[in-house]
Amino acid sequence: MRFRTKPDWFLWAAVGFVLLIYFGVGLLMYLPKGDVSAFYGLAIVWVFLALFLLWILPKTTHYTFLEDHLLCQSMGFKKRIYYNTFLKVEPANGLYAGWKMSTAWKCVVLHYNKYDELLISPQDEAAFIALFEEKKAQFAKTN
Repeated sequence: MRFRTKPDWFLWAAVGFVLLIYFGVGLLMYLPKGDVSAFYGLAIVWVFLALFLLWILPKTTHYTFLEDHLLCQSMGFKKRIYYNTFLKVEPANGLYAGWKMSTAWKCVVLHYNKYDELLISPQDEAAFIALFEEKKAQFAKTN
């Protein structure tokens, strides 16, 4: 079963924050010289960054339950997590430092192996957690 990622306000906030920074940098470049060409280069970079964050990243991030592992993909990055290494999944609380394949602020932390964690944001969290627990129980009994 394949779960798409859920984008939320967090990506829009990131794009807005970058826009404010670029606008401030553009003003610092404009005020001494009075030349608006600085805004053009910054605007082009901002548009490409906004397209990446708001369209490309959410379209390429998904989580797929396969026969013996969970495949988490984002852009060209792939992470395979075998079911027999599953420990638990829990809601993320606060800021997170670690591997992220998430496009949302409200997401879940997938614990596997002994100390490994992955932050993800499946669109249907309840169904994802239910399938996670089912695979965890199934492979805990067989191995």
